[in-house]
Amino acid sequence: MTNSPLFSIIIPTYNRAGFIRKTIESVLTQTFQDFEIIVVDDGSTDDTGKVVKSITSNQLRYLKKENAERGAARNYGSVAANGLYLAFLDSDDLIYPHHLSTAHEFIKSQGNPEIFHLGYDIKNEDGTCLKTMGEIKNINTVILSGNCLSCNGVFVRKDIMLQNPFNEDRDLASLEDWELWIRMCARFPFLSANAITSTIVQHSERSVMGSDTLKIKRKADRFVQYVLQDEINQRRYGKKLNIAEASAWTYTALHLAMAKAPAGDVLLYLWKGIHSNPMEIIKKRFFVIVKKLLGL
Repeated sequence: MTNSPLFSIIIPTYNRAGFIRKTIESVLTQTFQDFEIIVVDDGSTDDTGKVVKSITSNQLRYLKKENAERGAARNYGSVAANGLYLAFLDSDDLIYPHHLSTAHEFIKSQGNPEIFHLGYDIKNEDGTCLKTMGEIKNINTVILSGNCLSCNGVFVRKDIMLQNPFNEDRDLASLEDWELWIRMCARFPFLSANAITSTIVQHSERSVMGSDTLKIKRKADRFVQYVLQDEINQRRYGKKLNIAEASAWTYTALHLAMAKAPAGDVLLYLWKGIHSNPMEIIKKRFFVIVKKLLGL
């Protein structure tokens, strides 16, 4: 590894002692070796630090900070990184051995793009594949309809990342990546390659929106606020931002229904989504929400 590697793999982590070794090992076994790993421990209270420190590699750095959620941890790692390109990897997920070599070839073929995405799959803990997402075409358009990207698959030039960091508002946590991808799409071509190079591991400890209904609602409110108020978003997308707003509201309605929130709360957010974009009514999500409301 050189002092300025091509890639910095930033792994934010919080209490993932049981997962993080496999995650780091999946990076160390890459066929392309010009990289550094930066583990940013976001205030873990378990043995995460001990596990990381037990791994011997001159490509690995361990940084610990006070807990401030994933967006802040990723930004912390971005500032500390030496690589030309930054890649983010959740500490309970894995990358395949060709992840970085595929990214390297893509960078060469596209002339150092600002930001791009490689495909991924989703597996359960026994390795059964649940879903695959290869090349995502027209990311700059489809990102408004929902977050189809995996943070593990995104590569971004460091200079671009430092100018456009993750939003560190704790109330936005778990939607901070989607909010950033929309900002990036408003500013740059967001490219995509047709290759599956990483996997999201579904397990019982994985959290997305949680079950605290007040937090779920506050999260959506913050997301919509940030997306709609960004001036470059407004210039790039105009009224099409209603698509993202509507998707956020119905996504929230779904998670409120899953958290067994009062039906009135679910219906309010469902109505807000349809009001923002009537096309929400033909999405699969709409029918899932209705079925949950009916107890089916």
